[in-house]
Amino acid sequence: MATPMPDRLTTSHPSKENNIILMTDGYKFSHHKQFPVSWLPPHARPSGEADYMPPIVFPAKDGGMATKILSLRPVPRLPGDETSSYKVTIVTNTATAVQEVEKAGDDDASDFTYDGTPVMYAGDKKSTIVISLGAGQCQALKLPEAYTKIKFSNVDESKLKRGSNLNANFEGGNNVSYFTPRAYSHVFSHLSGDNVVFFGLQYFIKTYLMGEVVTTEIIDEADAFIARYMADVRVAGPGVDFTGGYDYTMFPRGDWEAMATGDYDATGASNEKLKGVLPIKIESLPEGTLMTPGVCAFKITNVHPRFYWLPNFLETLLVQVWYPMSVATQAREFKKTIQAYSILSQRVSQMAPVFGLPGEFTPESVEEDNLAIHIAQVFDLLDFGYRGVSSHETAALGSGAYYTAGLEGSDTVAGSRMLLKCYNGGDNFTNIFEAGHGATSVPAAEHSTITSWADVSPDADYEEYEKAEYNAFRNMIKQYMPSFAVSLVSDGFNIWHAVARLWPSDVVPADGGESMRAMLTKRLNALQLTLIRPDSGEGVETLPQLLTILNGALPEHFEEDLKPLAPLFPAGDPYEAKYNEVVQKIRAKLGAGPAANPFRRFKGQQMRILQGDGVALDTVGDMLASLLANGFCANTVHFGSGGGLLQKLNRDSLACAFKCCAMYVGGKMYPVGKDPIAGGKKSYGGNPPVLREADGVLRNRGEYSPDGDIIRSLPMSYDEFLNGVTGDALVKVFENGQMLVEQSFKEIQARAKITKSTLETTMRMALDNLASKIDFLQKMSSDEAIAVRLSEAACGSKWKHTHGSCLEELKKTFPKYVGAFDKIGVTSEMTSADILSLIKSKCVCDKSAKKNIFRALEDNEPEAAVKAMGDRVCITL
Repeated sequence: MATPMPDRLTTSHPSKENNIILMTDGYKFSHHKQFPVSWLPPHARPSGEADYMPPIVFPAKDGGMATKILSLRPVPRLPGDETSSYKVTIVTNTATAVQEVEKAGDDDASDFTYDGTPVMYAGDKKSTIVISLGAGQCQALKLPEAYTKIKFSNVDESKLKRGSNLNANFEGGNNVSYFTPRAYSHVFSHLSGDNVVFFGLQYFIKTYLMGEVVTTEIIDEADAFIARYMADVRVAGPGVDFTGGYDYTMFPRGDWEAMATGDYDATGASNEKLKGVLPIKIESLPEGTLMTPGVCAFKITNVHPRFYWLPNFLETLLVQVWYPMSVATQAREFKKTIQAYSILSQRVSQMAPVFGLPGEFTPESVEEDNLAIHIAQVFDLLDFGYRGVSSHETAALGSGAYYTAGLEGSDTVAGSRMLLKCYNGGDNFTNIFEAGHGATSVPAAEHSTITSWADVSPDADYEEYEKAEYNAFRNMIKQYMPSFAVSLVSDGFNIWHAVARLWPSDVVPADGGESMRAMLTKRLNALQLTLIRPDSGEGVETLPQLLTILNGALPEHFEEDLKPLAPLFPAGDPYEAKYNEVVQKIRAKLGAGPAANPFRRFKGQQMRILQGDGVALDTVGDMLASLLANGFCANTVHFGSGGGLLQKLNRDSLACAFKCCAMYVGGKMYPVGKDPIAGGKKSYGGNPPVLREADGVLRNRGEYSPDGDIIRSLPMSYDEFLNGVTGDALVKVFENGQMLVEQSFKEIQARAKITKSTLETTMRMALDNLASKIDFLQKMSSDEAIAVRLSEAACGSKWKHTHGSCLEELKKTFPKYVGAFDKIGVTSEMTSADILSLIKSKCVCDKSAKKNIFRALEDNEPEAAVKAMGDRVCITL
């Protein structure tokens, strides 16, 4: 009976180490006083007075409570300064004000006594407040001992927004900030249209925003930290006494305490429903939505006007959605690139006969994603990123984003764990994980599990060394013979020797067991997948070379009768002619007939090379093009990407930004925007509804040019802000600490599926790439290049050890290359050291040439790559 999954595996629990107040940029601690509005409770606002000034301390009125003085805090000063006025920071339930204080006279009646604990104001409305200080308070406040009674002007200068026309009534406002990817950049610079995959917001909501996140303990921690963290702008210099006297003016403690109690309007009564929750709402597109840069993905608004500064404060945390969104977008582009080359090499799903479904890869079938097509490609790209990212949380978010593309093979355990906790409403990801087995890894060797079998001492016998590696290979296959898939890393010593001699070996050691070839045949007959993993070299070069050698060494694993090629582009389309020209070049290289299908492949897709080195979005296209140029189908290789998938990105890859866009004050909408004279970062002015237009594309509401550039924003009015906009794709998913809409991961995957139109665009780009580079790429599997690799294979597992070679044996296995061995000057009489010396000196490019070759390929200058290679037949050893 299966072991049930414990709640710990499927339930999200915010970390006790979280402090929402301290999860922002340091400079944002000063923002609550910078906006053009401020807030006072209704009973402290102006009521017709001509000379009204906002008070720090005020009496109870109309059901509103009197000011609660939470604390008085010292303001540091230079030692020996006897001329500057003394100041005190006054922290109340509604204000944090810095006031000049002076010694009160004997005739000044005290309004209250402060002894270091909170005190409720019980006096009348006054222009000057007098405080008696209890024992020890002069010392605590850094005041002269004679200042046992102090007075200050009862005007909160920080609430006066001189020059602002939004602050007449001190009622605050509703501030809206929106998140958007602004542009395709870096690895995405070739994209246009709606190819951004929105993903990751729900993780941040569940991990950091849900429930009671503001408590007294949280506030105390933040208060102490911020006072010491923020530089005091009033005084600096040697000898300043900061003992207990840091800058407490940056922290609106009263606002945070109002959140902790739920008493937003200073009534004196806490609200259990609002206690400790964040007074914000978040409206977002459904996750998995495909969007165009510039469109609002989600926005955040304070739900009570007191907290107008809170959306801006939370931007730092929520803008980090850029990362899972960028990885989801990249995973989809990886998959799309592989699909494009799969179509160009006329791939057919091995599962088609099993399900009785069409298996030919076409733009239409890929978009339809029937079960045969879907299963064939779930492992085309594997996530190897755990060890290559900056943190465990990065791994969780990045790997979780990888799965949005409908891919299923990840060694980053953190990803599926995150999805079980944060994207598992109604057990939807549990079903994917358990019933569908849609997030999985397979038994795989790493170098240590292979190399530990051999004695690598310099004087160790090279033949025993080779036997040890062979037995390590056999052991791996034997141990996991029943497994659907086994991955065997084979470059611990000499990848060319491994694929030319060990993988196809019929040798049965004296201690029994089965040969590698016999076990591979069993796996082939049992419809199991066997993966050969190189982990070094340049994939553009080594992949077609490895496949060429395997085709000669294990021919029984390759299909013999391939389906004839079908037209891929409409009749008369210039791309059909270009495709036919490329195919003819491939046929000519292989010596195939004029109607032959030149794209060789393994039987049932049951053996594949697993390329896990150097795989990134900007390199995988050339690797695939090299496969096709040398006569192999795209499905002969699995790709594994680590840092290239999860780490080779930054916020600028999609130019992600959070922008304040509107303020709603006094029943009116005030658009907010940014338009730098230097250009490039103009934001939408106003609160954008997002509408799906007639062409099916989502756009911020506005007027657009024929080229798609916005001419005029049409933001939400105040009435629309209250009541919504018909057709707005943004849905309220979070409010007052509660998740309102739970995103189903299956639906996220469905929304993120690759569409026929974008795949056709990628196909044309892939064909352009293949056509422009085919002459260079076909050099990778020239007879001389393969002869070099077989010469390296002849040096055995212990290739650095000087010994005789097995070249004569390899000539019998690969008779086609006998003449090429002569051409490069390698003979059977040469030792392993002699062979390697010759190869390095005459056959392989030096580091400078190699660098120039790959720079030329990256710059789409294949002629320059050919020139850089010169008369050498291989790029790397």
